[in-house]
Amino acid sequence: MLLALSGMTVLATAPALAGSVTAESIWDKRNALQRAQSQLPVGSTVTRTQCTEVNVRTGNYRYICTLFFTDPPAGAAATPTAPTPSAPSAPAP
Repeated sequence: MLLALSGMTVLATAPALAGSVTAESIWDKRNALQRAQSQLPVGSTVTRTQCTEVNVRTGNYRYICTLFFTDPPAGAAATPTAPTPSAPSAPAP
């Protein structure tokens, strides 16, 4: 019993290594892909793309795209940093 509980603890604390994001657009497939890409975590790698065109009324379509991705290895993701000012913004006293 204790072994089973310890195994569940390991699974519960393991970081997610893959995921997906989905976005849709009424404009076109490219717009749906751009919307999905804007939701990707920094440093992730897209492994698969799946898009569906849905006819919602005669001549009206909705484009739904899902991007499947893997996360970068721990510590490899770049974190955005604020630029350092080259000169002080206020004069020195």
